[in-house]
Amino acid sequence: MKRQVYTLLIAGTLAITVTGCYKQLLPDEKEHFSNNANFDGDTYQANFGRTNVFYGKFNADNSTQPLTFEMQNIARPDGTPAPELLEQVNTWQWKEYYSGTEKTVAEIEAKRIQVKRPVLDMRSTSGDLVFWSTDTSKIKQGIYTFDILVKNKGGQKTFQKRKLDLRRPRPYEPYEFDDITGLQKKVPNTDNLLYNHPTVIGVQDMQNNEINSEQVNVYFVKTGTAKNTLTFKFYDQDSLPIKMSKFNVTKWDSLRYYSNTVGTTVNFGFNRKFSSDSATVTWDVTSPYPVLADVGINEKASVMFIYERISYGVRRQAGIGYGFAVFEPGSWDVIFKFKVNPKFTND
Repeated sequence: MKRQVYTLLIAGTLAITVTGCYKQLLPDEKEHFSNNANFDGDTYQANFGRTNVFYGKFNADNSTQPLTFEMQNIARPDGTPAPELLEQVNTWQWKEYYSGTEKTVAEIEAKRIQVKRPVLDMRSTSGDLVFWSTDTSKIKQGIYTFDILVKNKGGQKTFQKRKLDLRRPRPYEPYEFDDITGLQKKVPNTDNLLYNHPTVIGVQDMQNNEINSEQVNVYFVKTGTAKNTLTFKFYDQDSLPIKMSKFNVTKWDSLRYYSNTVGTTVNFGFNRKFSSDSATVTWDVTSPYPVLADVGINEKASVMFIYERISYGVRRQAGIGYGFAVFEPGSWDVIFKFKVNPKFTND
């Protein structure tokens, strides 16, 4: 039995020795840099007044990792160097994950930390680009250029004349003004000005005709900077206020919306308040709103104001809804203005 054990030990030792010798005979694995490695497009369109994040634009095409990325030759629209794009600014970054279960704005804010980063910030290991929120006091609107050097031990490539297309702020979305000219957009193929419209379901006018979304305009008005709030107001065709009490089946205490980024429903806002005359409703919110609007693709909040009435013995439920995001800090009014008077009374 002992002889068998020793035989196995000797065989195992020989196998290890032979394997080690074999590995020493193999050539070292060479790192590879693919000639087909590339970026998805050469233009980064960014707006002042918000954090602009560009993820996953580089395709390594099986190049050996890790790769390193470096910006070079950053230039203004006139071709002169643009050191202002490398100046440090205060940025808000997450130190803990936002879960959507937070109960207050303060609880959310406690998960963020302020750090300084370059205005134009490239992550050296991924090539992801961030243009941090800043204003136009030092950096002007226009198309800037820069090169990106990508390399590993197997090779390197410089991607020249990447474009940073800096545009006017878009303080909210959807935004009805052109972010290059600042002028209000027009409805395609017409001379009519473009307005935002809500989703309108089952709403009727005083003659029981269906009201469509084009008959309700939505306006955003900034009213202050002391805190971040959203206030909703409704007006009829005569610009008279429609009381929030009219939306008699809206579940005010449990309004939530679905966050695409988090993958669950989250609180619409916090510390809801009605005005004394019931003409407005206000929530405390984060900036940006929704919480991950600056990093989530098409991340928007949504709200539906619902009411019920009896029409000739039939119970009718109707609602006005809207999906949006607000990027500029402050107190904002979201105003729904009807072009025809909606009917809330029973028939």
